[in-house]
Amino acid sequence: MRPIGPKISESSVDGGQHSIYNPHFLRQRARWIRDDLDPQVARDGYDALHADDVLKLDDFLRQLLASNISLEDIRLSRVHIAVLEISGRGTRWPKRLIERSDALKAAWEGVHGSLQSMGFPLYEPGGRLYQICKPDDLSKEKLVTQWLKAPGAMKLSPVKALRSGDLGFKPGDWWINPLFAFREGIINGGEAEGGIVADAASAYAVVMTGNSEESCDRPDKIVYRARPSDKGRYRLTAGTPESRHPVRILRSHTLHSFWAPKAGVRYDGLYKVTGWTIKMDAKDAKKKEMLYLISFVRLPNQVSIDEALRRPWREEIEDYQEYKRLHELARFKQITQAGAAQESANPFIAASTDGGVDSHGCGSFWKAWLDEELISLARRNALSSRDTAGLGPSGVATTAYTLQNDAARADSVAH
Repeated sequence: MRPIGPKISESSVDGGQHSIYNPHFLRQRARWIRDDLDPQVARDGYDALHADDVLKLDDFLRQLLASNISLEDIRLSRVHIAVLEISGRGTRWPKRLIERSDALKAAWEGVHGSLQSMGFPLYEPGGRLYQICKPDDLSKEKLVTQWLKAPGAMKLSPVKALRSGDLGFKPGDWWINPLFAFREGIINGGEAEGGIVADAASAYAVVMTGNSEESCDRPDKIVYRARPSDKGRYRLTAGTPESRHPVRILRSHTLHSFWAPKAGVRYDGLYKVTGWTIKMDAKDAKKKEMLYLISFVRLPNQVSIDEALRRPWREEIEDYQEYKRLHELARFKQITQAGAAQESANPFIAASTDGGVDSHGCGSFWKAWLDEELISLARRNALSSRDTAGLGPSGVATTAYTLQNDAARADSVAH
């Protein structure tokens, strides 16, 4: 099965693959603007844009102005964020493109309301996590249990990842965290610390996190620092034919490496072991543990490593940051509710300053502190939405889930 990716409805497709009413085409164009053209303009100025690209983008914006695209397709494709990127940076883009974007922004806002408040789907239909999880799914064990009870649960078997080869995945495939990569079967566990996917016969994949990659000049030739507790290192360094099979390499954003993704977990392709060194760990001589440094080289005839390193796209970074934000809010809510329950269950008696006796709830001060933290968190998120996830100064709102629930959450905190 393919890695988790945004699911776009075909119901509004009108005609061929490059129709302006095809949400897949709209999404590709939005990515082209945000991940190709905008970085080029930011780095070199709009004079560096190729004339053909300027004409193509101008024609695309003109078609958008002349069309009647549904709100659903706009949000699914995130083309409104691309339009705001051009409109909100008046000195960066050619004047003609800015004028087209301003006109399009005015036309869409006249029908659908503010583009900044339009957001994008994450947990809703069409979103990356639709019918996969919810913001309040805080327990990994409970979430995996839900997946096991769902139709097609056989794909969750850890045995699926205990096979050699790419398993149908392509370099650049990306997930919000290792748990979702596990769900798709490329690794056999969702542990954030990563490690080697192996059994008694062979090693099949490596998830690199933290300090597990030695400093290197090239992403296709790496030295992996195996953890002393990871028995999979014996499979990577064994002298058997099975140990010479190519290994799937994944990099996490927690990896201390120039080649790590900006967010989430990325599959970088098949690599083979070319050698290893075993030595005493000089950084922790007291434990007297042996350090395994295993060298890999990337196999040819795959999607290029440069193409893989382009991921995550800006829309994927948005999904990651919104997932983390809503997860954090749900966790605060859970702690607050637990504090309220503790307060009602465990009152205590304390002498007041006037010599009387007061009854307090042991969780009252804690809950008040948490309420302040929630308000502070909401303010930080409001500010960060303007300059994170590639949203730019336009400050596009996040998901519809956020728009529907943040107001109610703020009112409950304030009162």
